[in-house]
Amino acid sequence: MNASVRGWAGVASGHRLATEAGMEALEAGGTAVDAALAAAFTQWVVNAPQSGPGGELVALVAGAGRDDGADGGVQVYGGWSRAPLAPAAGDSAAREGWPPTSGPRNAVVPGSLRGAEAAWRAHGRLDWASLFAGALAAAAGHTVTVRMADVYEKVESRGHSVALERMLGSERAPKTGATIRMPDLAATLEVIAWQGPDAFYRGRLADRLVEAAEAEGAALGHDDLAAVEATVEPARRFDLEDIVVWVTGAPSQAPITPALLAAAPPGADPASRDFAEAVAPLTEQQLTEFCIRGPARPAGTAVATALDHHGLSVTVVHSLAGVQFGTGWVAGGTGVAFSNRVGTALSDRPDLPGCNLRGGAVLPHTLSAAHVRRRTGPGWMTVATPGGDRQVQWLAQAVQRFRRGAAPADIAAGSRWFVCPTGDRFGVPAGIGEPWYAFAEPDIAWHDDTHLAGYEVRTTPNVGGGLQVAASDDDASSDTVAALASDPRSGGTAMVMG
Repeated sequence: MNASVRGWAGVASGHRLATEAGMEALEAGGTAVDAALAAAFTQWVVNAPQSGPGGELVALVAGAGRDDGADGGVQVYGGWSRAPLAPAAGDSAAREGWPPTSGPRNAVVPGSLRGAEAAWRAHGRLDWASLFAGALAAAAGHTVTVRMADVYEKVESRGHSVALERMLGSERAPKTGATIRMPDLAATLEVIAWQGPDAFYRGRLADRLVEAAEAEGAALGHDDLAAVEATVEPARRFDLEDIVVWVTGAPSQAPITPALLAAAPPGADPASRDFAEAVAPLTEQQLTEFCIRGPARPAGTAVATALDHHGLSVTVVHSLAGVQFGTGWVAGGTGVAFSNRVGTALSDRPDLPGCNLRGGAVLPHTLSAAHVRRRTGPGWMTVATPGGDRQVQWLAQAVQRFRRGAAPADIAAGSRWFVCPTGDRFGVPAGIGEPWYAFAEPDIAWHDDTHLAGYEVRTTPNVGGGLQVAASDDDASSDTVAALASDPRSGGTAMVMG
């Protein structure tokens, strides 16, 4: 496994097969966007419990190291999920137990393919169908890694045996080293590859998804799918003392990250008590305000990062809300698992209006990505990491390491911590008003302390992984040399062209 490599163009992702698919796209003459999407589509298969066409996807594209980026700036292509136009039968904000946290009733209207399509149309060179080669090969048969065996075991332990059966043909979680095949998902991806994204939103495949929804209680209709559009807009820019940071804007939580960075001095170690004490209380405040305010624009997970010869740097973040197959619902006969953000991102609490259900609304989201450039002298980084409410905190820690001059491998592998309510690592918004805790990996300086800034400290051997990095100390140009690094927690790889 190559955790960090250096070259003129390359790919980093959380799975070897995804990285290889991205590299094949680069070698075929594709751009960084082609490469990142090829890797992402492959992750839809090899990381199926964490990502897929039934979820959400955002791509942040930058001309690495340039103040204005490439092609008009640092751009964000959002394939955000939406709440259905009409709630599922029996759902009501006043009904006890709403919103649901599992099952077809909390399925989103997925935006992944629209976001991918928008980024590809703006920056891609390869044929759309060719981007699915790695995914289709993996669906025909691939070996379960140690990490994915653990993920599948959690899916089974959470009671989603029907989801396993519909994706893998067995209700039992596969073990490390087992070969698994996904024929239904392969057939679906083949239709999307050859007929384009419209097949998912308007064609016979869309008919099958709606039929499955109607049969099993999901609030997904033809009007929902037909209304999905990508958002294309400049990234949010923040000027700090020593760096400029571009992040994904609403409905992402990413704009919280620069506020966290501004609360700590540039030289502070992100693993130190000083940094954590400055950032942790602000994190709780900012996440709470996000749930009160909601996205600025009204109504997981896997990461793939790539860099091409022209200095175009892109990171793609995509999600199904963790190890539950999202909702725990796979539409019968399609292999498509649906994200559960209707259940995890919303609340019926009147004190959290930003998380109340609005039909057709873009859902508040944790998918986040950042591009960072030094204000004086060369040096840039493109980075993203999955991780629910942890994500903006991990982004801040990664950027802080970049500020301190850390190597990309150390940025990806550095020990991390986060604060979250109720002991649940995906506790916002449900946990607001409940006790918050600080979770720390063993190498965090204060992990053995009982408290940090008023938070009870809970040590964990691994807070989770998935961070992927492309970074360089040079100005972007045709001969840019950059380092790509993959978070070792995710068991992924980074590769460059020879």
